Amino acid sequence: MIDLVINNFTKYKGLSRSFWQRIIIESSKTAGFEKYILDLSINLVGDAKMKSLNKKYRGKNLSTDVLSFPLKEKISIGDKKDGIISLGDIFICLPVAKKHAAIENVGLDFKVTFLAVHGFLHLLGFDHEKSPTEERRMFYLQDKILLGLGYSK
Repeated sequence: MIDLVINNFTKYKGLSRSFWQRIIIESSKTAGFEKYILDLSINLVGDAKMKSLNKKYRGKNLSTDVLSFPLKEKISIGDKKDGIISLGDIFICLPVAKKHAAIENVGLDFKVTFLAVHGFLHLLGFDHEKSPTEERRMFYLQDKILLGLGYSK
């Protein structure tokens, strides 16, 4: 079960609640957390908000496609409180996602799905920047989730 908060701070209304739920349900199932109630938020934002977040928390004065703010460095099954595991927040910059989708010649649905899955794995504690081994583990799981959602390489 998922306790999912969706905040859309953009004018774009083409992504339904069920779209996001499907992504997070498949991600949690593939990552082995399907038996738990996961609490998280997905926030769609514009360039200015994402640039502000990226500067404040990463020291980078530019917009980016996705940022994750996990509540813990690494999530484990023992982290549940009252049957709920609180993960944190994912921020997706819709203008950057649209631009990258066009450059990569993929649909916006795929691009934001990819970003949501990527952000979700960061909330679980995966970090592709830590080491080549961690990168392989994260990207393997990311590809497996995307395949489960019907996207192949």
